[in-house]
Amino acid sequence: MYQKIFFFLFSITLLIGCRNFNPAKPGQGTVSYKVSYPGANQFGVKSVLFPSEVILVFKDEKAAFIATGGMGMFQFVDLLDYKQKKFTSLLIDHIHGNYACTRTADEIKANENFPEYKFEKTSDTKSIAGLLSTRAVVKDISHQSSFDIYYYDKIKFYYWNSPFKDFNYLYTQYRHTINGLAMNLEATSVDLNIPVDTNLFSVKGDYTWVNQKQFFAHLSEL
Repeated sequence: MYQKIFFFLFSITLLIGCRNFNPAKPGQGTVSYKVSYPGANQFGVKSVLFPSEVILVFKDEKAAFIATGGMGMFQFVDLLDYKQKKFTSLLIDHIHGNYACTRTADEIKANENFPEYKFEKTSDTKSIAGLLSTRAVVKDISHQSSFDIYYYDKIKFYYWNSPFKDFNYLYTQYRHTINGLAMNLEATSVDLNIPVDTNLFSVKGDYTWVNQKQFFAHLSEL
């Protein structure tokens, strides 16, 4: 008798748990992030040319990060294809010319493994750009430090080719460092309903193709 009651209660609990558990799924949308630079002072007046906004356009396993700086003189684009494991960066420079770089497998591995991040979820939430976002603590093992990020747990997004590779959600607030430049990004608007233009995920135009080291060198010259 007691065994039947226990089995019944266990079954109800399991059904309720399964009903409430909604794992993150791939989706599509457009996110606008405002960008600030905590170490901008070291760059002097050059920092006024840094992009103040980053646009993320994504659909399923493909995405494009788009940033415009220098009062429109240059644009920086990252094209991600998680399924094909292809990561391409574009620098569209109206003064010095256009450059492009597709990461090698070794470069991707190095970008993902340093610095080393560990993630701790919390139950803290807040609304960011209309999305109920959950706080997580990122522990930077390599530099013995930590910082907070916020993410939307209904959308799966692959932040590969970066130390965030093991925490695949849509971020609404986070910190990222590229080529020694630290950036704080916070979503200001999110649209998960309007279909995205998938043409944004392909390379168009003429570029001088270089390796990652050369590409970062051109970025530093801006």
